[in-house]
Amino acid sequence: MQITKNAGRLIGLLFLLATIAGGWGTSIRGLSGARDDIMAFLNNLVENAHQMKLAIGLDMLSSAIAIGIAIYLYPIIKKYSQRLAIAYMGIGLVNFAIITMSNVIHWSLLFVGANYVDTTASEAPHFATLAIMHFEGYYWLHFILLMGYAIGGSILYYFLFKTNLVPKGLALWGILAQTIVFAGASLQLFDIPVSFYLFIQNGIFMLIFIGYLLILGFQTKKYNILNSSSIDAT
Repeated sequence: MQITKNAGRLIGLLFLLATIAGGWGTSIRGLSGARDDIMAFLNNLVENAHQMKLAIGLDMLSSAIAIGIAIYLYPIIKKYSQRLAIAYMGIGLVNFAIITMSNVIHWSLLFVGANYVDTTASEAPHFATLAIMHFEGYYWLHFILLMGYAIGGSILYYFLFKTNLVPKGLALWGILAQTIVFAGASLQLFDIPVSFYLFIQNGIFMLIFIGYLLILGFQTKKYNILNSSSIDAT
């Protein structure tokens, strides 16, 4: 597959679409407060069921676009390293499986909430327990997913760094941003609170990275020089 500036612009567009869909879905997800007031949380599930279903759909759309990016990039990365290409594709598929599982759990939560409405006072604790179990499962998968995305992102930015398809400084920033996300998600899994800025910094990077690709695309001349002497083409 020939690597062109427009290939970079297309990747930028796909990242932009995935970010918009994912960001929109996250903003309306509405899964918070379960640990503070489980009954209010269950009521919130019922009141915002349609909004949450839209969030699930947007999340799956974002994940499908991410898989599309991995498929499109596979022959490009393979020109430099088949192992990196397989790793990036493999991580993408694992992430898609995890995000599908997390959304199935969220959908199940909606059924718990819907059935909770018709319960008696004596049955309410049973539904509260079910809701907590589902919420905790979603919570764990969410941060495992962030770790998976950080690993996949690091692979991509390492490839871009080694091939000069984008400025090395931008690629290094991407690796650093993913490392911070990975660390933050790991701490969250152990219930160690971390600053929101550990994650928002990656959003700032992504906006700049996407903007660069949309405007300038890939630095193909520098890549072609390096690719002719690639040390890992297998």
